[in-house]
Amino acid sequence: MKIKLICPTSYDLNNKLIKVNRATLPPLSILYIAGLTPKEHDVKIVDECVQTIEFDEPVDLVGITSITFTAKRAYQIADEFRKRNVKVILGGIHASAMREEALEHADAVVIGEADDLWETVLKDALNDELKSTYQPDQRPTLDNLPAPRFDLLDTDKYVRLPFRRSPNMPIQTARGCPFNCEFCSVSKFWGSKIRFRPVKDIVSEIALSKADTLFFTDDNFVAKPQRTLELCEALIPLNIKYICQIDSLAFKNPEIIRALRKSGCFMAFVGFESINRDTLADISKSFNKPDNYPKLIGMLHTNKINVYASIILGFEKDNPQTAEETSKFLIDHKVGLASFFRVTPLPGTRLYDQLDKQGFLVDKKWWLKRGEGTEALVKYPGNPYTGEQLTSIAMKHFYSCKSIFKRLFPFKAFYLDVLPFNYSAYKKVKAFSKTTIL
Repeated sequence: MKIKLICPTSYDLNNKLIKVNRATLPPLSILYIAGLTPKEHDVKIVDECVQTIEFDEPVDLVGITSITFTAKRAYQIADEFRKRNVKVILGGIHASAMREEALEHADAVVIGEADDLWETVLKDALNDELKSTYQPDQRPTLDNLPAPRFDLLDTDKYVRLPFRRSPNMPIQTARGCPFNCEFCSVSKFWGSKIRFRPVKDIVSEIALSKADTLFFTDDNFVAKPQRTLELCEALIPLNIKYICQIDSLAFKNPEIIRALRKSGCFMAFVGFESINRDTLADISKSFNKPDNYPKLIGMLHTNKINVYASIILGFEKDNPQTAEETSKFLIDHKVGLASFFRVTPLPGTRLYDQLDKQGFLVDKKWWLKRGEGTEALVKYPGNPYTGEQLTSIAMKHFYSCKSIFKRLFPFKAFYLDVLPFNYSAYKKVKAFSKTTIL
């Protein structure tokens, strides 16, 4: 068969498709699915934010993966292909959480991880015997996974850091998360028990990617210290640079931080989420201790690792002062980058169920109206401020000229990796008002 695998884009506030000249990161999911596809099939991949979908190109089967933010566009793409009598398979986190909804737009839905299912799906499609739903009986082992089809990527469509020959190539070394934060869908989709890939397989995959800059997609790269040390030791000879995600407790193990730096880590994405203890307790993330944040930031900086902070705003007790205090905290501690996310009720999470029960959701299926009118997702009684407003306030504060100068001065060599992103964010902030989603 001729198979097309698609990662959809989403819509902006003007209901226009979000398109960029260069994206930050290639989509790993469709690269893996392409790797799972037997060689007798002809496979193409499309990352819609940087490429155009050719709907009239002859194709036998289309596979579409989506998260909740891209679900609306995923359904539109699916409907277009089905009008042309092309079989469509939907998968990914959103389709797994919203099976019945996804089936309105697809011939079949894959729930959960597709590793042990994809070949069966293809055989059934070839024989015109597709089932409506495919779901694994157990979570797959991560030993000897087929390699992602990096050869299908147009690497010129992705951002390169200064003096690096490749874009940030995504590599997955583990799946699962033992924490069950209210707002997060990771543990439900990937499981609450972490499964690790063999180190030798990871090293082989990195070599196959031919990349010198990587993004490790694990939700917590330092979840098992001894294993992290083993992996870091194997990475040293590869002479790579990489970004990884770590938890706020990593300061307890300085040896791990040193190993990260020695093996090429230049940036750590840290899920701080909030500097308010009560908010952290409300979202089941009380293991985060704001008093300890400066220890981790300082330890990372000492090892010349940039800090990329993840912050969520728009909880019930948040207001403009919260946004400003959070930005000030990050500025005072010279955090290199930060993403400010609005509170987002993802279907299948405890946060969604709780807000639905309380009647605080603006729309129970908000993802189907992306770009149409208001983008407010949650409204709390007695709190007039939305997550959209608060993230915009924080962004304007954090990515102002004054802030950038204060955070990155006196200039140090490892700040070079975050300068382009700060400049890009500064330009973006200048183009939007306080009430705009950024």
